[in-house]
Amino acid sequence: MAKKQSAAHAEQLHHLRTLASDRRAQVAFAVTLLAPRNGAEAILAALQILTSTPHAPAREALLALYADYGGRNEKRDPAAYMRAAILRALREIVLPTDVPFLAAATATYVFPPPDFKEEGAMLRAAALLALAEIEDDLARYHAVRLLANEHTDSMSGEPALTAAKVLATQGEIIPLYFYVMQDGARVLPEVVSTCLSNLTALRPDLLPGILARYAESKNEIILVGLFDLLLNHQAGLQATELITHFLQQSQQLDAYRYLVVTMATSGKPDVVQLLIKGSQLGVAKAKVAILREAMTLVPATEPSIIQFIEQLDRFPANPGRGNR
Repeated sequence: MAKKQSAAHAEQLHHLRTLASDRRAQVAFAVTLLAPRNGAEAILAALQILTSTPHAPAREALLALYADYGGRNEKRDPAAYMRAAILRALREIVLPTDVPFLAAATATYVFPPPDFKEEGAMLRAAALLALAEIEDDLARYHAVRLLANEHTDSMSGEPALTAAKVLATQGEIIPLYFYVMQDGARVLPEVVSTCLSNLTALRPDLLPGILARYAESKNEIILVGLFDLLLNHQAGLQATELITHFLQQSQQLDAYRYLVVTMATSGKPDVVQLLIKGSQLGVAKAKVAILREAMTLVPATEPSIIQFIEQLDRFPANPGRGNR
């Protein structure tokens, strides 16, 4: 019996793949696979198709499948991986009547054996995104709750990462400010970075507190968010001395590359000129290579830009402190 089932599942999966050239037929067939009896591999393949091509007629089957994995078949989905995939497929076809279900999903926690470590982060993240599609006000509240939750996954940053993005999309920056100003032991770099990137409407008189906390961070992910904030703040370019110091002194090359490329492609003359001015002294060989690459992305319309590119082409490295 098991061999027959396995062969049937393989045949279904093969047929699903053969329909790739006919998206409508593939989507229609994918809906027929939304039942636990068809096996996890075929169901996941169907869910991937229905996520990339939302299909309203699949809604009832998706809801039934979710209920099944959350009920009698919960042991077959102990870490809620399947339920998270179902919610991703549902995201763009949910209806207002689904609000209570989605709100409950944002508060679903699973602790599978043998470690009994909470594993439902991706489920809650997917539920929050779906909820935000139809009830953005309620989604705000759940996003705030999930932003600083003890069961945030330390590896992915979820669902706090998704919560920060939902709040940013809705212009809710106060919770983001709260997150970045917490005790560092309670925050995750990926989430801090996302929050910082989306604080561009923050009052300028609050920026010194942000800088006091993060200007000397050794975490390059956090620095990426900080640079986004300083370069894109609605009041204009911020903390130019800090940016210049980083360009000249820092050996954190991943963050340096991000900063240089972002400045070069900003389309803002003052930002490009700051990049040129801040890159005149103590440039190490590795930085020269990064600068050369970045400056190829800048339209050479100003004499200062042309002169700087020529300078980079004839100057392999400064043998002084920048090479240490």
